[in-house]
Amino acid sequence: MPVEIRSGSTGGLVHPQACPLPAHEAPGLAESLALAFRDNPLNRAAIRRGRAGRLRANQYGMRATLSAALGRSTILVPTRPGGDADPGLGGLIALPPGGWPLPPPPLLVQIECWLGQGIAPMRRWGSVYRQLAGLHPPGPHWYLLLLGVPEHQRRRGIGFALLEAWLEAVDREGAPAYLETDRPENLSFYRRAGFEVVGRQELLGTPIWRMARRAGAGSG
Repeated sequence: MPVEIRSGSTGGLVHPQACPLPAHEAPGLAESLALAFRDNPLNRAAIRRGRAGRLRANQYGMRATLSAALGRSTILVPTRPGGDADPGLGGLIALPPGGWPLPPPPLLVQIECWLGQGIAPMRRWGSVYRQLAGLHPPGPHWYLLLLGVPEHQRRRGIGFALLEAWLEAVDREGAPAYLETDRPENLSFYRRAGFEVVGRQELLGTPIWRMARRAGAGSG
């Protein structure tokens, strides 16, 4: 799924850090990710509602995603100055080699998501996921499923701190990594971390860039 993050100067947040998401903090992360992705180009193309409607739909979608991802993926969130997790600042979800695709969430969560998002948006998302699935690289790789920071928290170094923390583990394993993004301004952000564009497609009339990072790109 496309990723959303922009980062620049620290804006007063000194050396942001990341930590694993405590399971009881998942609802807070769902809320912040829903806000982070609300205005993404592909999100607008799939949901086709105003900002409030897109946010509500995203809340259902993110709750379903986290329900499926907990226990099967790396989920990182920023920390507060005292070291406690702060999912309100955003988060990262990445699937390990062999972990993609995620299994569906529990049936009741699926039903809630269908009712909350609506049939037409869910069908459009289904088409997007099927097309992206056909483009996944072969062989074992880490997949950056989501990386998002709410707009009012961006340009503080939060996103890059999350990305770096995840890539440290990726490099320890010596594995390649892969992602998609629907924002052209994100390309330079990910290039800084060793990703390169490997393809560009249009889904729902929206350009999507696929990016890959070779194994050990951060070593040395």
